[in-house]
Amino acid sequence: MPGSHSGMGLSGAGGRYFSLCALYLFVYYGFGAFSPLITQYYNSISLTGTQIGLISAVAPIVSIVAQPMWGLFCDRFQIRKTVLILTLVASGLAGLFFVGVSSFAFVFLLYLILSFFQSAVIPISDSLALGYAKKNGLQFGDIRLWGAVGFALAAFVTGLLVEQWGPSVLFYSYCLALLIAMLFLLRVPDESEETPRFRVGMLAGMRDLLRLPRYLLFLLASFCVLGAVNANNIWFSLFYQEIGGTVAGVGLAFLLFAGSEAPFMKLAGVFVRRWGLELTLLLAAVCGAARWLWYSSAPSTTFVIAMFFIQGISVGFYLATAAQFVRENTPASLQVTALAIFFSVGGGLGTMLCNLVAGWIKDSYSTLGIYLFFGIITVIGIIPLVLITYGPWKQAAPDDKVEATQ
Repeated sequence: MPGSHSGMGLSGAGGRYFSLCALYLFVYYGFGAFSPLITQYYNSISLTGTQIGLISAVAPIVSIVAQPMWGLFCDRFQIRKTVLILTLVASGLAGLFFVGVSSFAFVFLLYLILSFFQSAVIPISDSLALGYAKKNGLQFGDIRLWGAVGFALAAFVTGLLVEQWGPSVLFYSYCLALLIAMLFLLRVPDESEETPRFRVGMLAGMRDLLRLPRYLLFLLASFCVLGAVNANNIWFSLFYQEIGGTVAGVGLAFLLFAGSEAPFMKLAGVFVRRWGLELTLLLAAVCGAARWLWYSSAPSTTFVIAMFFIQGISVGFYLATAAQFVRENTPASLQVTALAIFFSVGGGLGTMLCNLVAGWIKDSYSTLGIYLFFGIITVIGIIPLVLITYGPWKQAAPDDKVEATQ
């Protein structure tokens, strides 16, 4: 914790900081219990590869619509905390229903419902944390890194539990983690950042955002970069086994990969202060492209594990600074909306494209071809980041920002 918060009770500023960190820890613990191991559940109920591919596309498709909707709703009525509490509880309870179903139709329907509520969690959490970080002179990455810690712990611990008691354990872990996160959220005030009231129509607000060149370029970059990052969570286990790894090794790999994100998220603040947001994001994307292209050459599992820190640089740096870039380059009155659109483009459209293309490549070629594609699309994503860093839109003058209230 920062020195300014030491010695304060849990009811003061130190308590709010602790609660925000715990919120991220348990939210991402739930995600870490769910995403890396969900394929074990699919296999246990004998779903085909095509069915798994269709289900995997549900969350990105839902987020394309749901995330901007949640964001616009929060900005319109200024009720971020209330919406986040409701969506945490609804998402966690929806996860429990998976235990009792085994048919493709019901799994698809449940995943659709879960994705609708889950899509609100990260943009709203980031909005609250970003506002708190700005108000208290902190780096967002110092809070966000606890999400990486939670994800890493969950992937490893839940993997051991699944091996012992079966795939249903992951749903209990997911639900319990989100409910605990909700309890910590109750201690976080919905006033971490004072923003102007949303005084224009929702569509007008979106039009204002889409007139910002730096924001648009960053959406394009994140479409490519985050699309590959998110799709990797689905396909890595197949890739790892194809190059000679075991299912048990997948859990260890996720522990090291996700665990490496936390220290690099902490370090991201140092890079941002010294070289700026743009160069930090560019470094992350370049490392990500190099990682995927290297994977496509079929390296040994030993080297894949030994180079685990590459994920920390590529994913940790990008996630720790991406939300901050959005916040600093969009109007304050549309903050949640801008974040929601960012996540729906990267986590939605980009992930959907990468998963669909990856499924086709898997059937036609191999998982090594999937990672060649991930490398190529990430290289494409580097181009708009270069334009943001060195092109005609390399600086964001505050006076040039589009204000939604005008």
